[in-house]
Amino acid sequence: MQKHIKPRDFRSFDRIIATWPDNTAEHQRARLLDAMRLCAGITTLEAMRYLDVIDPRTRVVELRREGYRIVTSWVCQPSECGRLHNVGLYTLAGVATDIITGTKVTPLTKSGSSQLVLALWH
Repeated sequence: MQKHIKPRDFRSFDRIIATWPDNTAEHQRARLLDAMRLCAGITTLEAMRYLDVIDPRTRVVELRREGYRIVTSWVCQPSECGRLHNVGLYTLAGVATDIITGTKVTPLTKSGSSQLVLALWH
């Protein structure tokens, strides 16, 4: 497990929210992708707090099905009440169909489970 990381300042996510304001699954996935690109990763708590993605795990699964290689690692981060929790840190390792630009990019893996790829990645 990685060391404790301090939550980021929510103001850094204002541009992302302004770009993708709807609460659709598509916009939630786009917000996660933007945040992973901007911050080189985002935690589950940050996605819920600052990007208005209620269950980021579901959106990450959907992005993996689209061909994005997203690595999950574990970090400690405080909740709203200050207690430390082990949470997922999602990091983008590659892209397939870019939601933001709509361009098609060949996925890094064409077959097999994303979970298998993740397991072999480490």
